[in-house]
Amino acid sequence: MRDALDAFLGDERHLVLGFGRGPGGVRHRVFKGGLDRFSLFNPVFDVNGAIYLRRIFSEGAKIVVVLRPCEIRACVELVKLHQMEREDIIAVSVDCFGAVSSKENLEDLPAEADGLRNFFKDHDAMRWACRVCREPRGVFGDAGIRVDKGGGLHFVAYTGKGEGLLSSLGADVELDSAVSPEMLIGISRPGDRFDTDMETFSKDLAKCLMCKNCRDMCPVCYCVDCVFNGDEYLPKGDALLNKIFRTGSANMPQGKELFHLIRMYHVSQTCVGCGACEEACPQGISLTKYFKGVSERLQAMFSYVAGERFDAEIPYLTFLEDELRHTED
Repeated sequence: MRDALDAFLGDERHLVLGFGRGPGGVRHRVFKGGLDRFSLFNPVFDVNGAIYLRRIFSEGAKIVVVLRPCEIRACVELVKLHQMEREDIIAVSVDCFGAVSSKENLEDLPAEADGLRNFFKDHDAMRWACRVCREPRGVFGDAGIRVDKGGGLHFVAYTGKGEGLLSSLGADVELDSAVSPEMLIGISRPGDRFDTDMETFSKDLAKCLMCKNCRDMCPVCYCVDCVFNGDEYLPKGDALLNKIFRTGSANMPQGKELFHLIRMYHVSQTCVGCGACEEACPQGISLTKYFKGVSERLQAMFSYVAGERFDAEIPYLTFLEDELRHTED
């Protein structure tokens, strides 16, 4: 894999975004060289790497992206939302064994497949968003790197771009694409339900500081001009004082529940459940429970999985007259 990526980087306008080893452990790294630091796996989740690729448009530049399934799924959604150029990326997802939060003790964490598999046999060792992940397999994007039961790695192409990268590995496309499911490691997670109500929602959100870190670090919350930067939903200055004069006393900061409800509505069909919002929250609010819970229910209504395929249209960008006839009220 390093040899293939090294050959790809031979073009001066080519880059690789993946994980790299460094003094602080394994982190996201953009490579133009130095692939001796390259790592397929990362035991720590800090941000969703797709956020680094939003609104990157440069003529002739191409990037191979080798990241977790949730990060590749976010890349796929950003392509559909015209926040990334499809021609500029080759997206490769890697089987994910889970990750710990960057807020936890990060010492003595494994960074190879066998070590990660053993470490995360205890599901409680991983962050909650990873424990409830429905699709941790590398089956998204242009290609996937799958791990077999013996710890071997298999490169599987899903699109023409993936086959092109696979051929540069000097591998037999037909052979590697025919890896049997029985050979591959089974990755499963607990199927927690997301039962919530408005009373619990209000209680959980009581600690919110309205820092908007969750918005800023969400890979698919992409608007350049956010409505919450204006006064319409979150009044300030004279607008805030006039509202308080009209309505009486008010809790501060204003609009916490409205902010999160509108955000949930905004990203509900493109949310990949990565938990970057919760990771960014300085108050430790369980945001994944709400965002992932709402998005999974809504996506199920439309038989849609965010980031599953480049050619699957986002439901709110299409119209089918009878598409909800089988959906319960």
